[in-house]
Amino acid sequence: MDVFRQDVIVSFGIPLLDMSATVDTQFLNKYKLGANDSVQANKFQSALYDDAVNTYEVTYVAGGAAQNTIRVAQWLLGVPKATTLFGCIGKDKFGDILQGKAEQEGVCVCYERHKELASGRCAVLITDNNRCLCAEFAAAKAYSMNHLQQPENWQHIVQAQIIYVTGYFLHSSPDCGKLLAESSGNKEGKKFCFNLSAPYICLEAMDRIKEIFPYIDILFGNEAEVKALEKELQLKNDCNTTQEIVFQVGQLLEKQRGKPCTVVITQGNKSTVLYHDSKLTEYPVVAVPPACIVDTCGAGDAFVGGFLAKLACGADIPECIRCGHYAAGKMIQCQGIQIPKEKADFWT
Repeated sequence: MDVFRQDVIVSFGIPLLDMSATVDTQFLNKYKLGANDSVQANKFQSALYDDAVNTYEVTYVAGGAAQNTIRVAQWLLGVPKATTLFGCIGKDKFGDILQGKAEQEGVCVCYERHKELASGRCAVLITDNNRCLCAEFAAAKAYSMNHLQQPENWQHIVQAQIIYVTGYFLHSSPDCGKLLAESSGNKEGKKFCFNLSAPYICLEAMDRIKEIFPYIDILFGNEAEVKALEKELQLKNDCNTTQEIVFQVGQLLEKQRGKPCTVVITQGNKSTVLYHDSKLTEYPVVAVPPACIVDTCGAGDAFVGGFLAKLACGADIPECIRCGHYAAGKMIQCQGIQIPKEKADFWT
């Protein structure tokens, strides 16, 4: 693949502006939050974002699973606008910050700007060694078919060699996800990659996932997600291990596609399980010293970013996995997905 151009990887997801601040317990109590909660903001809690900005020193990071992945891939590739990100944000100051942060890192941003809904935000409220997450999706879940089909936007899809869609995006914009799969999957010179994203996606969006199954070239997920997928697909009852489930899912995908597919399932610090060329293989993770680990929440997103970056360069699947492990290992050594200022040393 020719990585020395724009739009090698085009991604669709739910963009969120991560707003990190060290707060006191009184602030958490004010908004009825626990020190380690991970919740979606209710109407009462929607006021905490401006309150945090006015009260504490806030650090902004472009977030959301797909955006994390594409930022990591962009860092590894190092070619300006080699990656492109689609999503929906609001016409507000938080949307401006979100777009600016991604563009500073070299990503080509093609956001839809919603006229009424606010930009998606996730407050990361730190107390001691605790971290409370409070997300407000708003515009992030409102991406429209109208924006996707505008000629200047669709041209990015035409040019792309890799289309990456998260389960979160498919759940919130199913018609767009299906169109992307149909127009990209099983096409010569293109790869359609899909991430299961979360166990609840497999439960709530199973019909949508089944619709795009025949078009998936590479399926990503973790062990909890693929087990949820297996349950919803009602595969054979003798699937007792992650490896057996991955094999069954890979066989099903190949049957529906009528051609080979790839399934990549991470298991935290345990080996990554790969189904490829109708065979199952495991790849050990390179251990990061426990004292160096700061935050593992974005490890899966970073892994996919590393994998896709190598895939864009024409590498074989084992090398893509090795780069995924490298990227995840780098990112878990900081709070959230923070892109290093220095170039990636994986290529040297």
